[in-house]
Amino acid sequence: MATKKNMDYYLNLSWTYTIEKEVYKGRSYYVIFVNELPGICTDAEDLNEGMENIKEAIACAVEIYQERGEAVPEPIDKTHYKGRISYRTDSKRHSLIARAARLRHKSINKTLDDLIDAGLKSL
Repeated sequence: MATKKNMDYYLNLSWTYTIEKEVYKGRSYYVIFVNELPGICTDAEDLNEGMENIKEAIACAVEIYQERGEAVPEPIDKTHYKGRISYRTDSKRHSLIARAARLRHKSINKTLDDLIDAGLKSL
């Protein structure tokens, strides 16, 4: 029998955030997004205030998920991943990646990391 997780459980998870500093009419403020909860964000002129506000937004989101009977998205436990991925490709792509690595004076693995990071930024 599954147990229902309480609000403290969710508020103490290792959420990840995207924080953007914006300027509007000469005033700076921070916009904070919860990466694991689409659409959940807040803004504040002070980063500490914003981080307190985002906790309230997370709590509201959790309540909505629970009211709808939906699973609450949770942060990924990064300790489950060891950083080893086997990747197979064709010889043409392999040679292009090797060429890019040489041009960057980096290893093929580091070049792949850079290319993947660039692609993930657009998500």
